[in-house]
Amino acid sequence: MSQALSGVRILDLSMNLPGPYMTWLLALMGAEILKVENPAGGDYARVLGGGKNTPYFEAVNRNKKSLTLNLKHPEGQRLFHKLLSVYDIVVEGFRPGTMAQFGLDFASLSPNYPRLIYVSISGYGQDGPYRSRAGHDINYLALAGILGMTGSREGDPALPGIQIADLAGGSLMALCGLLAAIIQREKTGKGQFVDTSMFHGSLSLATMVFAGIDQGLEQPLPGKMLLNGRFPCYGLYRTADGSYMSLGALEFKFWESFCRATGREDLIAKQFGGPEIIAEVAQIFCGRNREEWIELMRDADACCEPVLALDEAVSSPAANTFGMVKHMEDGKRFLSTPLRLSNSPVPKDIPAPSLGQHSREVLREIGLTATDCEELSRQGVI
Repeated sequence: MSQALSGVRILDLSMNLPGPYMTWLLALMGAEILKVENPAGGDYARVLGGGKNTPYFEAVNRNKKSLTLNLKHPEGQRLFHKLLSVYDIVVEGFRPGTMAQFGLDFASLSPNYPRLIYVSISGYGQDGPYRSRAGHDINYLALAGILGMTGSREGDPALPGIQIADLAGGSLMALCGLLAAIIQREKTGKGQFVDTSMFHGSLSLATMVFAGIDQGLEQPLPGKMLLNGRFPCYGLYRTADGSYMSLGALEFKFWESFCRATGREDLIAKQFGGPEIIAEVAQIFCGRNREEWIELMRDADACCEPVLALDEAVSSPAANTFGMVKHMEDGKRFLSTPLRLSNSPVPKDIPAPSLGQHSREVLREIGLTATDCEELSRQGVI
């Protein structure tokens, strides 16, 4: 049985998280991913946190190949063109204009490679005053208004534990655009430029929230909105042992179920009460420890679940039933794909490549000899 993206071949020039996470998902659906890395160190994530080939790099670069190629060198640029005869999709995450310096941007390449799909994941897009501005996840979320409405009921902003702008605003938006471009290319025979940015992607995530704010129904502040703590039926509550429970009883039937399970039928009509009702619900949660709450809510249809640490989450029945944790031969554990396609098997996990591990293999495929490769290595091209 073939995989959904078997035959799709991608040159991945991206680094760190947004692009590599996207291409890792593509690899798990059968695409062949060739990381094109600078010979001088490669992907920055290889040494993120110190060390060599850190787990941060390994996590999102499994099932890929690595080719080192100095794109600043004319010979490196020539070889990149040769690669485009075999790979017809490019993913890059540089600042706008970087690839144009080498004559390897979409505008320069597309006349000679009409089927080329070129995906760019940038910080702030190809145009505008922030075009060349550096940034990271925290900055995109801050400028998109996401951090300004994320935090405690006391009003203090908080950083999420994962990189929302990188992953949801960047990786997944780019993945959506790329797959759409692949489908359109099947119909027209023509590729295209897929432009997405982590800032604009993050701003888009606020689509529903913004509608409420625009109509005066919400205040974009921590603890002041429908889904971030304004009402007693939807929030985080501390338990007797210092743990937390999440209550998401937004629909009346769930709130009613919660009230009956806790013996507080008097609160049924106060689902959207103010601070005094929130304080009363907080007192209810303080009356039991987390394990007691888990047991109490086991059969209650109330959308009330414990706040787990990540190591608890990966060991939970919900994660294990789906096979979300992969055990490597060296004893390391990594998270697996969240996607299940009934006619596309998930491949066996292959460890992330060492820097340039597949350089000679790939270059031989496009006609170079062992002697050619030695000379390219001597020149610092690979």
